[in-house]
Amino acid sequence: MALQAQKGVETGTPFGIGEDSTRCLRNTSLYSTYYENKDYKMAVQFWRPVFMECPGSSRNTYIKGEAMFKDFFRKTGNKAYIDTVLIILDQRTKYFNEGPANSLRKAFALYEFGGNDPDYARQCYDLIKGVMESSPQSFDYTYSSLYMAITAKCYALKLIEAPAVITAYSQSMKVVDNQLSRKPDDARYTEARKNIDAVFRSSGAASCENIEHLFTAGVDNNPGDTAMLKKVITLLTETGCKDSELYFKAATNLYKSFPSASSAAQLAEMNVARKNYNEAEKYYTEAIELETDNLVKSGLLTKLATLELASDSKQAARDFAKAAYSLNPTNGNALYIIAEAYAGARIGESFENQTVYWVVVDYLLRAKNTDPTLKDQVDERIAVYSRLFPTKEEAFFRSLVEEGTSYQVGGWVNESTTIRFRKE
Repeated sequence: MALQAQKGVETGTPFGIGEDSTRCLRNTSLYSTYYENKDYKMAVQFWRPVFMECPGSSRNTYIKGEAMFKDFFRKTGNKAYIDTVLIILDQRTKYFNEGPANSLRKAFALYEFGGNDPDYARQCYDLIKGVMESSPQSFDYTYSSLYMAITAKCYALKLIEAPAVITAYSQSMKVVDNQLSRKPDDARYTEARKNIDAVFRSSGAASCENIEHLFTAGVDNNPGDTAMLKKVITLLTETGCKDSELYFKAATNLYKSFPSASSAAQLAEMNVARKNYNEAEKYYTEAIELETDNLVKSGLLTKLATLELASDSKQAARDFAKAAYSLNPTNGNALYIIAEAYAGARIGESFENQTVYWVVVDYLLRAKNTDPTLKDQVDERIAVYSRLFPTKEEAFFRSLVEEGTSYQVGGWVNESTTIRFRKE
């Protein structure tokens, strides 16, 4: 009795039964030969019956079919070939499983060939997002980067909102970081990490608010994770978010692990902005102790002196300003601060208090001679303070009758100056 011919798709066997089996084997041989010779136009004529009649015969049917139709698209730009690639991969899943892997292959094809077509972009995003949520272990360095790239594209096409970009960034980086924890020297994942970061930063979704939403919990829960802290600080810096509370937290935590003069100075300034003056003083002091460059240290001492002056700690302001000037004799601001620290000093009776303004004006004159850019504000202060000099009559009663004579101002001021009278 002759064996009845049946196709593999009907029998569930790889090649079918009888004549159909023979035909399937022959067509497989023919398309494979043309394929190897890169004659895809001929190959596809024999490939198509294999795909239709004996779909479970071999994975190569799908691997080679996908390659051929991608080549057809590259040569023609006909989007029907993209759709055929998707059909091939769907059927590959039906007969050989590998659902997550084939979904990722579909996503890659859609991204590679879809251009800015919003339908293809959305389809690609949905496919790769679905695999990330159901089977993140299927992702490698390529698909992690692809997920971030297609998410950014969909955001640019206004298909998704910013929170979706934040989520994709977090998920992609988690995959890459997990792999790097196992293979820290794998350059492929290191490069993927850089690519994901770069795409996120340029996506337009990396706003201050979004970055804070993404990283605040991590900074709060892992204050010692220096790699994360550095990344957060870099992201916030590059997006112009250095005034954010998250930046302040990250910088404060990072300083505990990597103290430096520059980071201490930065923390001091951030605390000044937040009116945390005691903390600012602490960080300025630490910055001064850590700094080795005398010019930079002079600037830090000047800032600390300014802080003390604003807090009405005039003697401390004077001392820090003098230290600043000793390190940099071109620091006119230090001289200006000394003058302002002395202004209004109480060292005795009314006359003694007035003599302090001789010293004040001395320092103001030195300040503008040292730094001519201070001239206008110095001249304004001199006009005010010179009206507070003692009068000639007041000086006469203390036997001080000649301008230009040396005079020692006492108290905590303890400076040598010259006698001048108030101009009536």
